[in-house]
Amino acid sequence: MEKIRFSIIIPAFNVEEYIARAIDSVLNQDFKNYELIIVNDASTDNTSEVVKKYEKEFNKFKLINHKENKESGGARNTGLNIAEGEYIIFLDADDYLYENDVLSKINNLIGDKQVDVVYLGFKIGGNRNELVIPTPETCTKEYKAGIDIYPNVWSKCWNLDFLNKNNIRFVENRYYEDVLFVYKAIMKVEKYLIADFPVHHYISGRKNSMTTTLNLKNIYDTIDNIKDMMEIKIKEDTKEIDMRIKREIDMCKKRLEDIYNAM
Repeated sequence: MEKIRFSIIIPAFNVEEYIARAIDSVLNQDFKNYELIIVNDASTDNTSEVVKKYEKEFNKFKLINHKENKESGGARNTGLNIAEGEYIIFLDADDYLYENDVLSKINNLIGDKQVDVVYLGFKIGGNRNELVIPTPETCTKEYKAGIDIYPNVWSKCWNLDFLNKNNIRFVENRYYEDVLFVYKAIMKVEKYLIADFPVHHYISGRKNSMTTTLNLKNIYDTIDNIKDMMEIKIKEDTKEIDMRIKREIDMCKKRLEDIYNAM
């Protein structure tokens, strides 16, 4: 039996307006050797009802329902723990795959090679318009782990064996869970490829999203990230961890200022 090439993991919490678009962008791919894992993170809206409309497609994806909300990190961990693909692609439920051939492009790029990660391009829409394409200069360990302004997990295609071997998982019940995951993983990366084309269409500024609804939890969780990074620094004092800590401190200040200015 042919091994599954990609596991595409969608964490979903109260995204009834958007998740169909995300699912369709996967099901419409011309490359079919994938599994789609949807983790409904205890949604209280009609997200589950929207997903149920795809019952005829359930042979193409796995649906997991959390009884308690675990934030995106917990939902992604659930997906990772049941994934069977060689490579992992994360897709947020309010985003979508850029075109119907992006899986084919990534598959052709990888070919028979074994890499730890593929760095992906993406298009930003919503409240701003930007095309972010990785280059050799922006794919160094120093850049990706230390100073990247987009330290998100979905702009990378991860080798599942690499993640499992290095015990890379998300902090659960915390905002900005990408930051620690990406840092820990990038510092272990030895082999990578660059996909110099957009794979995701990322929607910026969505109403009620985590990044647009600032509250004190954003601050507390950023501080918890910084505390965890300080623990890493004690064990492994690298230039990359110094860069990332300084950036997160700056982000914490900005988020505090945003909350204060909104009062």
